[in-house]
Amino acid sequence: MPNADTERLLALVEERTGYRVTVDTIDTCAGDAEMISAAADHPFHLVRIAQNRLAGADYLVALQCTMLLSMWSHPLGIPKFRPIANKVAYFIKKAADWRGLARLSSTLREQTAQQLVTGLLHQLQSTPAELIGIEYCYRECPTLRKLQGDAMNVNLRYNTQSLKAEVKALAPPDIYEKNQIMCAALARFWCDLAGTEAAWLPYKSIGVDTQATELLKKFHETTGSLGERSTNIVDAWADELGLRSLYEWEYRSK
Repeated sequence: MPNADTERLLALVEERTGYRVTVDTIDTCAGDAEMISAAADHPFHLVRIAQNRLAGADYLVALQCTMLLSMWSHPLGIPKFRPIANKVAYFIKKAADWRGLARLSSTLREQTAQQLVTGLLHQLQSTPAELIGIEYCYRECPTLRKLQGDAMNVNLRYNTQSLKAEVKALAPPDIYEKNQIMCAALARFWCDLAGTEAAWLPYKSIGVDTQATELLKKFHETTGSLGERSTNIVDAWADELGLRSLYEWEYRSK
């Protein structure tokens, strides 16, 4: 039987947005799940859970529901994070000149630089929404706490893979540090909710704890609807990390 808290959030999304949520699976995806918001050409929300994460599906569906609630609560419309092409291209070119990428072929160097920059921007766009969702589920869905803890432990362990020496040697220092600061903010946030310190210690040891704490301060200071908070936190973090000139927001009508 589906979890009662998950069922409640599925119903709430349909009530608030006017569209039902269809849940499916996917063989592989970049994370635990992927979500596509309803639009004119597909009048339903779609949440797909990775096959290897089905054990935690109730929580993962609930988390995606909170992100839908956030997106659809913004008073200006459904926000879309749009990178500014020429500025991102310049950032990629600078990254490709980093000596850590020099041993790669020209084509592979440019591809790697592009992956690093687009990955960083995706992290900037997605992490604040993820924190809002984690907080919402922890507060509003107590029956999902065990699954939430399991999912967070998996994700936090995965993030620490980027602490390996070979990753640090490859990535431009500016990109590497910004990535670790946001990973550290996620770890600190979960530690504060769950009452543990284990996930925080690796980031404290590399000296990004002060910057991560500042990001969380901005997170907690931001007010408004879930959607307003999400975009405003992204902007506040981007200001702090020096990334604000690389993107702009567009809003799609509901």
